[in-house]
Amino acid sequence: MKSGDRVDLGQGHEMEFVSAPNLHWPDTIFSYDRKTQTLFTCDAFGMHYCSDSTFDDDLEAIEADFRFYYDCLMGPNARSLLNAMKKMGELGNIKVIANGHGPLLYHNLEILRECYQNWSQKQAKAETVVGVFCASDYGYSDRLAAAIAQGVQKTGVAVEIMDVNTADSQEIQELAHRAAGIIIGMPPSANITAQAAISSLLGVVKDKQSIGLFESYGSDEEPIDSLRTKFIDLGVKEAFPPVRIKETPSAATYQLLEEAGTDMGQLLVRERNIKQIKSLDVNMEKALGRISNGLYIITTKKGDINGAMLASWVSQASLQPLGLTVAVAKDRAIDSLMQEGDRFVLNVLEEGNYQELKKHFLKRLHPGADRFAGVNTQTAKNDCPILTDALAYMECEVVSSIECSDHWILYCTVSEGKVSKPNSLTAVRHRKVGNYY
Repeated sequence: MKSGDRVDLGQGHEMEFVSAPNLHWPDTIFSYDRKTQTLFTCDAFGMHYCSDSTFDDDLEAIEADFRFYYDCLMGPNARSLLNAMKKMGELGNIKVIANGHGPLLYHNLEILRECYQNWSQKQAKAETVVGVFCASDYGYSDRLAAAIAQGVQKTGVAVEIMDVNTADSQEIQELAHRAAGIIIGMPPSANITAQAAISSLLGVVKDKQSIGLFESYGSDEEPIDSLRTKFIDLGVKEAFPPVRIKETPSAATYQLLEEAGTDMGQLLVRERNIKQIKSLDVNMEKALGRISNGLYIITTKKGDINGAMLASWVSQASLQPLGLTVAVAKDRAIDSLMQEGDRFVLNVLEEGNYQELKKHFLKRLHPGADRFAGVNTQTAKNDCPILTDALAYMECEVVSSIECSDHWILYCTVSEGKVSKPNSLTAVRHRKVGNYY
């Protein structure tokens, strides 16, 4: 079915279809029943909320979940959502939105539609966009694309996912032309439509753009090296090494893709962030820099995935139970391992004996690289790594979080701890300015 197609189901129920790609699947399509004036929207306008109410009787009860669902699943494709909502306006009166998750929208329909419109317009104004191009029905392409998009979005960069099987060349070139970064999931070599789409990308890329490629774990995908060479020859910057997938994707694979997306996002916003740093009042940034903090390394493990980061924004927060807070930047790869219920170890660095550990954990690594290679560790009771050379360690669990602009403030309880050198002091970091690390 295509936009505008209709099917007569009898007894006045004529269904009209509206193509709404990327919400939140590349092949999403809305269906409108003219007799009941009901629009079936799949995932769009949904929420993970369950109650005894069939309809949206209580706006206050659902609005937080409605917004959270939008931010996670709809916001990353705000432009696609605006296009879909424009098509919705051409259908005529809509009395009910029958979404796939949560109560049907009826009592507060206009309010919630307006929310989607306003949020999407704000999101679509993001000055930096990454276009992700993949063949949605090939291999694990759609899931891998979603993981890499999540990594990009951590940095505040917008993402648009486009299915090269269904998008026409004009749509592909339009997105590629305005995107600061282009990510391609390798399509099957036998798919003529997909190959033509990739060729159209090569025709519009600019040397100021960034590129990233990943395999989709299909049976006959296009070789990644030949396409990479073509882009490099055009002067395009490579944001991350090609991600090669030789086995069924695991949690570690999706983490690798997320880290790759974060690398691209950080590359694209680096210049913007430098401008923001320079725009602050000099005296204020120096004053803020006089707040001193200890030096710590957070280490964590979830399943087969591990992570670590150097931290200094750590403070004790409660006595009963013993608890602390730690600030984690939203664009850190470790963010996905520091959700509510996750466990980690807070390693305290020793004054006069921390430079090697600090240097090691500040290094930028390729996505998927072993963060603990060459470092002495032992396993804590919560299964996370303890740095053997640290002054002390504490085993922690994330209890709750507060969103603070570009960081999350995590409140964590402490269950175990030990000091290895009782007479040593915690390493302290003194900054000169307070507007960057």
